[in-house]
Amino acid sequence: MAILSGSAFRGLTNSILDFFYPPVCLSCRKLLIDGQRHVCEQCWDSIEPIRRDLELYQETRHKLCVSGTVDELVAAFVFEKEGAFQHIAHALKYSDYQSLGVELGKRLGGVVNAWGVGGDYLVPIPLHRRKLRERGYNQAELIARGLSEVTNIPVRADLVRRKKFTQTQTMLSLEERKKNLDDAFEVRASDLSEIRGKTFILIDDIITTGATIESCGRELRAAGATRLIAASSALAR
Repeated sequence: MAILSGSAFRGLTNSILDFFYPPVCLSCRKLLIDGQRHVCEQCWDSIEPIRRDLELYQETRHKLCVSGTVDELVAAFVFEKEGAFQHIAHALKYSDYQSLGVELGKRLGGVVNAWGVGGDYLVPIPLHRRKLRERGYNQAELIARGLSEVTNIPVRADLVRRKKFTQTQTMLSLEERKKNLDDAFEVRASDLSEIRGKTFILIDDIITTGATIESCGRELRAAGATRLIAASSALAR
């Protein structure tokens, strides 16, 4: 009697599951065709892309760059409530669809390349260790790894640490967000030589006010970073 290898067994199991539970788009719930994973191309195409002349981009860039902490902003999509991107972001953040983070990073990487943006390292916004234990992964780091596949810029998830556990930012005003993030991040003294004179691309999943990016970026600036670029899979109004 032939014994299936582990990969062959998993392939057979997946085929059986697909037969009884055909994969559907997590946004529109339509049946996915071969080659599509989790989200259909129609739903991806329905998400408004970021353009440099878009008012949302201009306003967010101004908020980030006015203090001098951040030098530039690059983003891929517009976040719309009840739209396909919200379904994708929710599945990534709360339903363990980790591959969506990598896919978002690849799509963001296409924009980074098209806009001629470069840097020495990709730095995902870190999670507090308590939040990381609860979720099991950092969605910003998954996005960074997908972006790295497209741009070949290395990921350094170890350069900034989130030392303060903060409440969710969702319902907070800009001033409340800034206060919530006071002294939330730190750079280890042993990493200063890795930071001085370098250009960093700071990565978050969604940027709304930019308070998190700015708070994290200040620590890199204080440690000697020459240039900071904010990058996000989406901008929210």
